[in-house]
Amino acid sequence: MSLLDVLKDPAARVPRSGVGAPDIVDLDDPDEVILPLEYPGQILFSPLVAAGDEVVCGQAIGRSPLGNCVHASINGRVKEIRTIWSARSSHVPAVVIERVPVTELTTQKAPVPGGLDPVTATRIELLKAGGVVSPWTTPGRDHCEADMAEYPEMRHVVIKGFNEEPTVSNFELLLRENAETLRDGVHRFADIVPQATIWLTVREGLVDWAREVFAGVLEVASVSEVYRRRLERLVVPRVTGVPVPHTEAFRTHGVAVMSSEHALTALAALRGHPFTHKTVTIAGGPIDQPLTVRTPLGTTVRDVLRSQGLDREDFGRIVMGGPMMGMALYSDETPLSKFQHGIYLLRREELPSEINLTCINCGRCARACPVNLQVHLMGRCVEYDQFAGACEYHPEACLECGLCTFVCPSHRPLVQMVRMAKRYGSCQS
Repeated sequence: MSLLDVLKDPAARVPRSGVGAPDIVDLDDPDEVILPLEYPGQILFSPLVAAGDEVVCGQAIGRSPLGNCVHASINGRVKEIRTIWSARSSHVPAVVIERVPVTELTTQKAPVPGGLDPVTATRIELLKAGGVVSPWTTPGRDHCEADMAEYPEMRHVVIKGFNEEPTVSNFELLLRENAETLRDGVHRFADIVPQATIWLTVREGLVDWAREVFAGVLEVASVSEVYRRRLERLVVPRVTGVPVPHTEAFRTHGVAVMSSEHALTALAALRGHPFTHKTVTIAGGPIDQPLTVRTPLGTTVRDVLRSQGLDREDFGRIVMGGPMMGMALYSDETPLSKFQHGIYLLRREELPSEINLTCINCGRCARACPVNLQVHLMGRCVEYDQFAGACEYHPEACLECGLCTFVCPSHRPLVQMVRMAKRYGSCQS
C-alpha cells in the first residue's frame, strides 16, 4: 500500500484479522471472583445468596424477573455483595466469592436451579436456568430482558465463527476446538426454531474447512478479512438477505445472531451445565501473538494479566475488547463478564501526546464511517451540549465500530460522543 493510499483512506491502516496462538490456555481458578448481577448497563438480577454463604461452581447466585440466571464460577464462600464499576462503566451490584474448600454439592445447590430436570424441562427453561441469556430475549445493544413471545418467528439463526475485532480470536478458536460438538448439536437449535435456516459465518481462509465439517448441517458463509467489511450489522443482512435497519434489533425481523461461544454454552445449558467460564484474547503491548485464555467468569483483568506475567503498571492503558471497539478500563480490578471477549494493552509510547483537539474539518471520520454518518457534526453538537442537534444526524444508526476515532488526526473521542448523543439526546431507535 502506498503512502498516497493511506492518506486517501486512513481506515486502510486497520490491521487485518489474525488467529493468534492456535490453542486456548486454561487458567487456574483465581483466589476471588467478582460476578456482576447485570446485563450490560441494566440491573436485572436479584441475588439468591448472602454474605457468608458457601457456594459451588454452577450454583445459581442471581436470577432475573424472567428466570435468567447467573452462577458461581468457583467453589467458595460469598465474601460480600457490593457495587463495582463494570467493563461498560456502569455502577452495578456484584457477588464477590473467595475460593475456599466447601462441602459437597447438595440437591439444594444443583447446577440447574429451581429443581428443573434436564430431561423434562423445556429448552427455553434450560437456557434461562443455565445462564445462557437466549438471543431471542436480548433485543438490540441494550440487552433488555423481554419475553420471546413478543418477537416474530425466527427465520434465520446466524452463528458467528469469527470476531470483528482484528486482534480477538476466541470465537474462531472455540469453533475449531469444538467443531464436532457444534455440528452434532445444531439440530437442537433447529428443534427450537424449526422454520429457520442456520448459518455459520467464518473468515475467508476457513470456508473450505467449515463446509467440509458442517456439510448437510448448516449453511457456511464467508466473511472478509477486512475489518470494515466484517462488521456484524453489515454481514448479517448480506448473509440472510434480510435488510435489517441499523436502528432495529435483528430479532424484530426474524433473525437471531449468536457467537460460537454463545452457541456452545447454549448447547451445554441444554444438557444441564451452566455458563461459568469465559474465553478472552489478550493482545497488544508485549504480546507478539494474541493469546486466548479460558478462565472462570468474574476473574479480574488483573488476575488474567498476572497469569501471563504482566502488570498494570507496565502499560499506558488497558482496553476491554480490541483496538477498534474496546473501552478503556478505569481499573484492572474490572471483572470479566459474558460479554467481553478481549483485553488489549497499550504501551505508554502508543498513547497520543494530545487528545480531543479541535476538529479540523478534514472529513476523515465521515469517509471512514461504514454507514455514512456525519460523525464530525455529531461530535461538535455533543461537545457543546446540543444533544437535540446531534440527534438530527442519527447517532442511533452508529455501529460503534471505532473507525471514525481511529482515523481522526485530532484524536477526538468520537465514539464516546456518539454514545452520549444516544444516551442523552432522546434519539429514537
